[in-house]
Amino acid sequence: MAYRTVDFRVKGKVQGVFFRVFARDTAQQLGVVGWVKNEPGGDVIGTAQGKEDALEKFKEALHRGPPDANVSSVEFTNEAPLERLQFQDFEKVRNRAP
Repeated sequence: MAYRTVDFRVKGKVQGVFFRVFARDTAQQLGVVGWVKNEPGGDVIGTAQGKEDALEKFKEALHRGPPDANVSSVEFTNEAPLERLQFQDFEKVRNRAP
């Protein structure tokens, strides 16, 4: 089975609007695995892996985000084919307190 992987960075008003929950729930509905977390600078970053059609739908969803988000841009990097998935599920990573 052909899988793909991609790293992503979402910019705009994407923290404090349940963006990570949105990304996790969307990924789980599509069968995409990976992780998502907030960056100190205000972006949301992550890695997503799955079947090509599911990954494309997930990437489209990142451009929309949840209702209270205002996505200004989404960057995708390191997109590549995979023989097998490297994650078991999609995890919302919590930032550690300083």
